Amino acid sequence: MINKISFIKLIVLASLIPSLYLSFNPGKIVIPTLLTLYPSLFLLIILILTERFVLMDEKKTVLIFVLYWLFTFSRGIYDAKTFQDWTVLLSHSASGFVFLPLTIYLGALKKFVGPFIQNLFMAIPVIFILTHAGVDSSPYGFVKTLSSSFLIFLMFPLLDKKLKLFVILLLFFIVSYDITIRSSILYAIVIILCILTYYFRSNEMLILFKIMRKAFLFIPLLLALLGAAGTFNVFKIGGNYKAIEITDEENNQKQDLLVDSRTGIYNDVHTSLFEQNRVLFGLGGVGKTDTFLTKNENNQIYRKLYEEGRRGTEARILSYYQWGGVLGGLLYLLLIIKASYLAMYRSRNWFMTTLGLFVSFSFVMSFIADPPVYNLSSFTSFLMVGMCFNRELRSMNEKEIKAYLRSHLKGFTLTKNKRI
Repeated sequence: MINKISFIKLIVLASLIPSLYLSFNPGKIVIPTLLTLYPSLFLLIILILTERFVLMDEKKTVLIFVLYWLFTFSRGIYDAKTFQDWTVLLSHSASGFVFLPLTIYLGALKKFVGPFIQNLFMAIPVIFILTHAGVDSSPYGFVKTLSSSFLIFLMFPLLDKKLKLFVILLLFFIVSYDITIRSSILYAIVIILCILTYYFRSNEMLILFKIMRKAFLFIPLLLALLGAAGTFNVFKIGGNYKAIEITDEENNQKQDLLVDSRTGIYNDVHTSLFEQNRVLFGLGGVGKTDTFLTKNENNQIYRKLYEEGRRGTEARILSYYQWGGVLGGLLYLLLIIKASYLAMYRSRNWFMTTLGLFVSFSFVMSFIADPPVYNLSSFTSFLMVGMCFNRELRSMNEKEIKAYLRSHLKGFTLTKNKRI
């Protein structure tokens, strides 16, 4: 008989290997990705094909999202010409277009969510090995990988005192370890807000959450349209104010919180799609754009790295726009709209309500961060979307969701609940 729960552990641990390997061997990411991605994908497909998703909502929405990115990946097979094209397609594109969308299904089943959270706790000590490489703000660095624990942070009110202290320390590490990662600060603010509201939950607070959800979903779209039209660039707004700098004396780092680091890459992608008439469907699985980073002849690193063009960006929604066009971006928006709506409007417990708010805020962050790469953080973010579609989790009351989550933390907590 297949031990499906052990599959979850293997998939979680496998997603850490590329980051760990890269920390000891800078620049070497393709081989560890290939060696771990495909076994994980094989196990993931077995889990999906051997289950019935009777209590999963919005199955058609998820299926359309998955099929569209499979179509985008298949376009890459047709378009790939160079060795580098095939390398990127079989590693980076396969993870972003095939593996990550399928992980949504794991979150949609209650029987897989608990074991995932348990293994996420077990992975945290392993993640701290990445600190040996020093400050690394890449998607495979310590802070971005530890961001997979955002799901655990949202569970804060439901944990016992020992684990609450542990969560506070983790949040401190994420914010303070590398101050150049501004997204960590923004996420921390929203997480703290979600945690605090648990102790003041009310109908009025729920109404406020619903208003915030709508703002998180539609204000970024408005700003994107204004930016594309050349009317207003939100990334340049910091140029009108005095620099707000945070200083980390230990690592000799300074970070201006208002500096514009995104306008250039948005211009690159937007211009390339218009010039190639690929705005609707994007450039496909191996789509490349010209980039301003190669125009500086003195920077040979960028010129060599992007010799054939830039194959992705630091922002999730921009990467989706590059590869899948406007349609790819809209399908991602539809996925987030449906997921956050169900979690916020169709839940009986506050944990799922806050998860809905967090997922809607992740849409905001997709405009500036969170590239869909093969790491534990991206894995967790898609699984959280799947949790929003999980009717069993949403139907639990406060006592039931608390008992369920604690039952899967045996060995980590002071409680002795039996697994549910």
